[in-house]
Amino acid sequence: MTTFSAQFSEAGLYLEPVATDLARRRVDELMADFRTGSWKPSPLEARTAELLLISTADDGMLTSGRIRAALWEGGATMTPETDGRFAEFLGALEPVLDDPQLVALDVVDAAGELVGAVASTAPTSILPHGLSA
Repeated sequence: MTTFSAQFSEAGLYLEPVATDLARRRVDELMADFRTGSWKPSPLEARTAELLLISTADDGMLTSGRIRAALWEGGATMTPETDGRFAEFLGALEPVLDDPQLVALDVVDAAGELVGAVASTAPTSILPHGLSA
């Protein structure tokens, strides 16, 4: 069962699944803090973002499976390392990506922008030649 939350826009009131709303809020808040400098990703978070970019090189799509694969490589230490906000963002995004009732293109686009921004902070990039964050 999908739970909905009320959202207000210029077009009026509409219902949005709670999971989509949570993913949207997490990506918006984290990107805003990244842009203002009040949140800086750790090297592990930047590495995870790079892995996500590499996994999307063929089709440009973030998927829940790709998020799980990237988190598998160190997700256990990500939370205590830097307050866990990047892991929380990925955790909120993961269920939304593969469910047609939950996915929202603006959230997916904003998430891709955030992943690219975080990957760009990596001290030494592992991105293949020609692939940039």
